[in-house]
Amino acid sequence: MLSRRGIRIKAMQVVYMVQQSGGTINEVAAQRLLKQTINNAFQSYLYCLHFITQLALQVDLEAHRRKNKYLPTEEDLNFPTKFFINPVITFLNTNQYFQSQLRKEKLLTLVDEEMIPVIYNQLKEFEPYKEYITEDNALDNKTHKTIIKKIMNEFLCMNEYFDQHMEDVISTWADDEFIVKSLVEDVVNEIPFSNLRDERFFSLSLTAEEEEFAETLLSKTIAEKEKYESIIEPKLKNWEMDRISIIDSILMKMAITEFLFLPTIPVKVSINEYLDISKLYSTPKSKEFINGVLDKVMFELKNNGGIIKTGRGLIE
Repeated sequence: MLSRRGIRIKAMQVVYMVQQSGGTINEVAAQRLLKQTINNAFQSYLYCLHFITQLALQVDLEAHRRKNKYLPTEEDLNFPTKFFINPVITFLNTNQYFQSQLRKEKLLTLVDEEMIPVIYNQLKEFEPYKEYITEDNALDNKTHKTIIKKIMNEFLCMNEYFDQHMEDVISTWADDEFIVKSLVEDVVNEIPFSNLRDERFFSLSLTAEEEEFAETLLSKTIAEKEKYESIIEPKLKNWEMDRISIIDSILMKMAITEFLFLPTIPVKVSINEYLDISKLYSTPKSKEFINGVLDKVMFELKNNGGIIKTGRGLIE
């Protein structure tokens, strides 16, 4: 389920840790660390989905409290429960594989029962949510899915209580957030799906192809560091290698790994991916800088016969 971009981001973070470790993290430890950080990202993703269902449960609890008042008002009796019966919420609550993964990863115990009602009360003031629950007309699946994505991207990820809670329960949350938002959006778009696809969307393991991609990207970027620097440095004009930001340097080296050692990935795809990642993790001018250097590197390696692509990698 983790996208290639997600794997690239995780590999970038591990390469950064290796470089900052002063040689204390060897390749075996780095590969183990990569698997652990990918696992942490999946845990964050599963837990965020579960957290959203727990917010929806508060709707049902409030509806029951209102109806069971001694003298319920008309407003109490007609309290909107759209969020609780949202098809995405229903799917997650009834999907046995998803629920089993939550139990397997021990994520059910992470929920702070006192914090959920607090965040739920804040959600009720979230404008898109207010519009959603007060809409009188029948809602289509697109609208139901849109509110889930907005709750994740525009409410929870902007909520300081939720952010602090995530950092408390999953230490890599700050590094995982972008990947998790992307994963949540992908799975919400696909719901409902048959149980034959449960493992694809809710599994914590990578496919064999994804594992090979991750391992090669990490190992070659670390092992070929000096070689890549010798390729990059002549393209820097008035800059020296040690003056480049660490992230920019890592991203360019990872791109060169894809040029040389991942033959099924088109060169332009690699360049565009690292330019997009630079916009998320580096400086405002990094995109232009990295693009200029990688264009020169690509041209040189192609002329020297260093880039050999096959299959999908031949696409220009």
